[in-house]
Amino acid sequence: MALLAEGDVIAGRYRIERLIGQGGMSHVYLAADLKLSGKLWAIKEMAAHMPRELQLEEEAALLIAMNHHRLPRIVDFWSSDSEGRSYLVMDYIAGVHLDQHVQRLGRGFKPEMLIGIGVQICEGLHYLHSRKPPIIHRDLKPSNLLIDGKGEIRFVDFGIARKFKPDGLEDTIKLGTIGFAAPEQYGGRQSDGRADLYSLGAILLYLGTHCKYTECTSEAMTLLAKRGFSQLAPAIEKLLHSLPEERFQTAQEAGAALSKLLERSQAGSAGVRGGVRVGGAGAAASGRSIVIAVMGAGPGVGTTHTAVSLAHSLARYSRRVAVLELDSRATAFERIFHRLGVEGGHSRQLPHRRSRIEGVDYLRASSRVEMLDLFAEDYTYIICDLGSSRRKDLLEEFIRADLAILVGSAVAWRIDEMELFSADASGQIKRSPVYCLPFAGGPDVNRLQKLLNTKLVFALPAVSNPFVPGQAMEMALLQACSEVLPQGIRPVKRGFWLSGKK
Repeated sequence: MALLAEGDVIAGRYRIERLIGQGGMSHVYLAADLKLSGKLWAIKEMAAHMPRELQLEEEAALLIAMNHHRLPRIVDFWSSDSEGRSYLVMDYIAGVHLDQHVQRLGRGFKPEMLIGIGVQICEGLHYLHSRKPPIIHRDLKPSNLLIDGKGEIRFVDFGIARKFKPDGLEDTIKLGTIGFAAPEQYGGRQSDGRADLYSLGAILLYLGTHCKYTECTSEAMTLLAKRGFSQLAPAIEKLLHSLPEERFQTAQEAGAALSKLLERSQAGSAGVRGGVRVGGAGAAASGRSIVIAVMGAGPGVGTTHTAVSLAHSLARYSRRVAVLELDSRATAFERIFHRLGVEGGHSRQLPHRRSRIEGVDYLRASSRVEMLDLFAEDYTYIICDLGSSRRKDLLEEFIRADLAILVGSAVAWRIDEMELFSADASGQIKRSPVYCLPFAGGPDVNRLQKLLNTKLVFALPAVSNPFVPGQAMEMALLQACSEVLPQGIRPVKRGFWLSGKK
């Protein structure tokens, strides 16, 4: 495969800075964005004539459909240039591979650091394995994992990941790195999520033995104990069992076991240990924008009112918040600007119309490309008002968001709109959305919880001014969004605690 050279410009936008990684099937480059000054991306290049299971299109399709702070965010993809190559543009993660990190620390690499790494890997694996259908990584190893400056573990290569097929007898292609791949990946049966857990065990043993062993031999366990990691031995032995049914059965189960070890190892302490973060709140901890999508189950249910109220509620606790109107045919923001006498101007950097109201940026974007430009602006939260349209591009944003909120009406003749939406989208949505009912009461919430078989239903009080939502609305919305809140904001029964103060 021909290599790109420093200074080459591809797609008219990305200037190659240098080669930052390579393997037998691909090359990865650091590239500067000529449109967004100062922005850097990682670009993965692969020959288009590779076997179908290894083509970059497969990797792009997997990653574009996912959104998790441990996975790279995909911003661009194209294939079949004049030399038959494909390119994937993703977040550039400034970090080091796990084996390099451990070697640099030497004797400074402590048990709680290794356990913390395992907990974070389990978090990423749990997300992958809980997709519908599950995504199996199949090539988990230290060189496919980075640790960034904040101590966050990031997955950086999905070249042979595959969707699990319950009726499959064995993998169609036998791939994986010797020493880290589970026995079943070499043929005879289909690899499921437990194959990734075997790889996790090999990684923990490899790092704990100072990058020497990946199998549970007597020499390996002796060295593990000698280096002070004996408390991890039972978990590692379980993860590395040759029979999948004898391992931990899920990443969540493995993560829970490691978390208990971590609590004992820390002996009550918390925070960042030796460059490995052991606490945090998802995307917020990774330093990227958290995207919350708000969609209406039908017209006139209060979608924009909810999105605006949420943006102003979060603005009290966050440095930068933007609310984005993504439906190009919507007129709500124009009416807001007109009513408040606010000018919606143009930024020199961005094509959106934008205004600022009570500390929140209001923007309009007509495409995902325009939306992606916002990620370079370092917003803590981006609230996407998707309206009630069922356009494919808007539904994709609803599915892709870190948190999806569906707003519906509690009146008797419209309550079924949320049930119909859930039924129609059940094959597309990877995780259950949060349901919000403006002007609803307790009986309405109970009824919808039973109808949808979920506890993620919240009543929103009547508020005439969404720019100043008030305590009741703020509490309701922050409870609805609790899974993406940072550690400093914790919902409690009668209010919210912020950084230890009420």
